Amino acid sequence: MGGQAKAKKRSKSKKKDSSGGSGHALLSPQEKMKAKMQEKAKKKTAEKYTVDQLLEKTEECMDNFDFPMAKMFCQRALDIEPTNLTILDTLGNICAELGDMDKAKHISLPIARCDVAAERLKCVLSRRT
Repeated sequence: MGGQAKAKKRSKSKKKDSSGGSGHALLSPQEKMKAKMQEKAKKKTAEKYTVDQLLEKTEECMDNFDFPMAKMFCQRALDIEPTNLTILDTLGNICAELGDMDKAKHISLPIARCDVAAERLKCVLSRRT
């Protein structure tokens, strides 16, 4: 009978490992809990605050030189609107202020490319009129 109980335990542990599917199988239990809490916080933020309110809080924190808190508000705004160029630009500036130049470049370079493409488009359109 003892062998049967072990077989059941093994099948249960296999189910736990295969049920993740979303990349959580490689995370420690603490990391899984942290990710789950962050997801809950994102949902709460999206329900409570608009992007404009989050950007306002971001600006307020930046004015008070509280860049870590500004980054948090800006990141929450980005979670709600991931393609908003204003948010991306602000986050790039905050990362630069915090000394994270690699992340600042990673965020700001695509924005700069969009700006260049927009300027080229304006030139082409202005020539046609």
